[in-house]
Amino acid sequence: MKALLPLLLGLAGTRLSPDEKALIKARRPAGFLLFARNIESEAQVRALVDELGSACGDYTPVVAVDQEGGRVQRLSFGGKLPAARVFGEWFGKDPSHALEGCMLNALLLAAQLRAVGANLLLGPVLDLGLAETHAVIGERAFAARPETVAELGEAFLRGVAQGGCWGCIKHAPGHGRATADSHFGLPQVDAAREELEQDFLPFKALAGQAEFMMTAHIKYAALDAENPATYSPRLVKMMKQEWGFGGVLLADDIGMQALGGPYVQRAKQALHAGCDLVIAALSVVKHGMAGTVFDAESFAALQQGDLPQMEAGALARLEALKLPEAPGAEALDKARARLKKLWADGPERMGYSLAL
Repeated sequence: MKALLPLLLGLAGTRLSPDEKALIKARRPAGFLLFARNIESEAQVRALVDELGSACGDYTPVVAVDQEGGRVQRLSFGGKLPAARVFGEWFGKDPSHALEGCMLNALLLAAQLRAVGANLLLGPVLDLGLAETHAVIGERAFAARPETVAELGEAFLRGVAQGGCWGCIKHAPGHGRATADSHFGLPQVDAAREELEQDFLPFKALAGQAEFMMTAHIKYAALDAENPATYSPRLVKMMKQEWGFGGVLLADDIGMQALGGPYVQRAKQALHAGCDLVIAALSVVKHGMAGTVFDAESFAALQQGDLPQMEAGALARLEALKLPEAPGAEALDKARARLKKLWADGPERMGYSLAL
């Protein structure tokens, strides 16, 4: 494959603009990230993804979507699906059925992506859901116990694959102890390394299974007193060498206010630390509106920016990924029916409804 720009780009609207087409042709970004502003109907999103494929020409781009379930589900044409926390509560009462339900839930979430041509589901969240965990994570976390998070995360990853997509474990090395929202400032976690090992456990358990892993814009004082994880060569080395992660390491959105400095420089710093790809969501971050408003100023900076090409090893790992087969209609019908049955005997009795 020819060289690629190591970015997952956000797009302005429901069709490609002339400027976006020109940037894709000239710079060859590795992929794209779809938000609510890019979504009107199933047919429209499919047409947009087809348009991206045509614009990229001789390579198939990564097309990613935040599709965790609950309040973070961008595509819901096949029904709204529950958040991670429900499965953690269910696991405490009936582990085997909770794991199966989690897998089926992820299968259906991923199938919604494949139905429109997207291929990367940005989940599961492996952050611990602790008493101090900020609400930006909240119900997106499975549980407080790291072993439970690891088991449910593994089930979710299997479901994503059966739904025909790649998965991405996030937010490494763990967002659970952060008491601030990295969209709006840089959180600092002061826990000792021994405590942080609990946060690491789910990531270490699944590092060999996930195709992608996303870094957190959080400073961990016991690990690197100077840099957030996204900018830390020390933490990136830990993820790749100590945890054994051999997939594609993805820096969370560089437009978040946890990071400072010029937009293009943020991308360079993440890449210099060892991240393989950088999310440039191009979103104006406002409370309750993250991902809704397009950041035209940062897009202009990217048009002129002198970003490096994707590193050869990272490009090789990306090229080596094989997209799982998409499920057929019969398999999806069976998955829905089975999840409904399990749900009726489990979370429904706990007061949770299923809009499927």
